[in-house]
Amino acid sequence: YTTRLNELLAQDKINATVINSGVDGDRPTFMMARLEQGLKANPNIKIVIFEPGPNERNKKFNLEPSAQILAFLQKINMPTIYVSHVWLQNNEEAQEFATKYGAYYYGHWVKGVPTNNTNRQYDQPGLPGHLTVAGCQLWANNMFPFVKEVMKARNIQ
Repeated sequence: YTTRLNELLAQDKINATVINSGVDGDRPTFMMARLEQGLKANPNIKIVIFEPGPNERNKKFNLEPSAQILAFLQKINMPTIYVSHVWLQNNEEAQEFATKYGAYYYGHWVKGVPTNNTNRQYDQPGLPGHLTVAGCQLWANNMFPFVKEVMKARNIQ
């Protein structure tokens, strides 16, 4: 995902680098400290794509820390794209959640990615599971126009 998004930015002559600070299996309650460290270590960050994921399926323990993260990003005036998961919020709930914290709502993390063996690993019992390399590349392709819209709306060069 990150590699492909960087390629798309370069092809469009946008001088930016995408840094992936995600940790597989992580939960929102542990993300704030890593986010703060990442922002301090990379003071030129101009936008955050926040996708808390479904590793914490208890809505309270996912959405409350996610709200704290989004509130923090809003407080420091960091443009943020919020990516939800269907197990935790429907599109309407996620849109309201993003709007409450001044974030731009992209949609669910697999929006536009087919559930087939090309794009999904089927590494979860009875579920499509994680994205394959092709799925990650497709997700980046799908998200790129939205990232550009947000950059334009926030005058990010």
